[in-house]
Amino acid sequence: MSKIKWFTDSRFGMFIHWGIYAIPAIGEWAYAQKEWKENEYQGFAKVFDPQKFDPGRLAKLASAAGMKYVVFTTRHHDGFCMFDSHYTDYKVTNTPYGKDIVRMVVEAFRKEGLKIGFYHSLPDWTHPGYADPETPEYMQKKTVRTPTAQEYADFKELLFNHIEQLMTGYGKIDLLFCDYTSKYKDGVDYFDRERILEMVYRHQPDIIVNDRLAYFKDDVCDFDYYTPEICVMNAPPVVKGKEVVWESCTTMNDHWGYCAGDNNYKDAHSLISALMGCVSQSGNMLLNVGPDADGCIGMTAEERLREIGKWFDIHADAVYGCSASKHQAPYGCCYTQNGNKLYCFLLITPVGDIILPELKGKIESIKLMRTQTEVQIIDFWGYELLKSDEERIRPAGAKAGDVLEITLREC
Repeated sequence: MSKIKWFTDSRFGMFIHWGIYAIPAIGEWAYAQKEWKENEYQGFAKVFDPQKFDPGRLAKLASAAGMKYVVFTTRHHDGFCMFDSHYTDYKVTNTPYGKDIVRMVVEAFRKEGLKIGFYHSLPDWTHPGYADPETPEYMQKKTVRTPTAQEYADFKELLFNHIEQLMTGYGKIDLLFCDYTSKYKDGVDYFDRERILEMVYRHQPDIIVNDRLAYFKDDVCDFDYYTPEICVMNAPPVVKGKEVVWESCTTMNDHWGYCAGDNNYKDAHSLISALMGCVSQSGNMLLNVGPDADGCIGMTAEERLREIGKWFDIHADAVYGCSASKHQAPYGCCYTQNGNKLYCFLLITPVGDIILPELKGKIESIKLMRTQTEVQIIDFWGYELLKSDEERIRPAGAKAGDVLEITLREC
């Protein structure tokens, strides 16, 4: 069995962005968004003490929402490690909380049956060996210093050592999400890509690794999966002339890390529609939550997860193991398919009947999954202006967010 199959069968995962940036509560780029006094930002590590963090509860929420894997931020661009790093003192085990949060997350989510993924930032804004026009230095002062050869070598070694520790200290790891691909380093192998990948696959031969160790994809190694962001693709991405496995990560509101003033949460239907849009193009969706300084994701995020879970209780078959369909979906809908089961997700409430392209004479049965009621095929009226291959159906009581399970006749 291919090592990627669990991923393409799962289709839905939880992203968790969390670090000391939860304390200023202005998002995960807090370190770059304002000019801090010397050591002011790093000082948040001295007060980080999220006593309300309950990884077991969060894992149960993820599982109940239909998620099959988790991707946790082991280190973001600010350089702070949420694990017990062997190579820096700038880490969670040196905070008042004192615990290895990565280990806590791994144990809780693994116990709940979810696959384990690690996010790790390639840049480190606090290290003198990393420089880029998207660092705090440039954003605030419009200058970029050039690291010395030794600083750059030290930076690469720290990155390598951190990833190796994560690959060897936490049991089986299923996924590695490296971040990010900088347009300012588009033609440079700034992070010693092949050295990192050789080490990762040596320690974790069944792991899958994303594509962000390279900006351009056509002249480097093939990555296990590819990661467009905060969007639903119109078609599966194509690299080197072939469709590739992909996942879109997205936020519930407008930030990845906790932002106290950001209440712009998408409704559950929008989030489910985005998920089904991804699956309809053979992609996954990784939905983010951002715990606050106490370790809580907040009532609104919990409500969204529970609403999504209620939908999954009925419609899981339209997601797990499904991919794109060769058939054209009708107006206001998208298709996912698994074998001879075609799932028609209603993005909008139908105005009345639905016209199914290409399916005339190919349907064995149709049911509305929410009510388990049969959907009527209209074969006595309203065909005079339809194409010869179109089928007209009448899904009584159907509304936005519903799924029609269409069983196709075996060819």
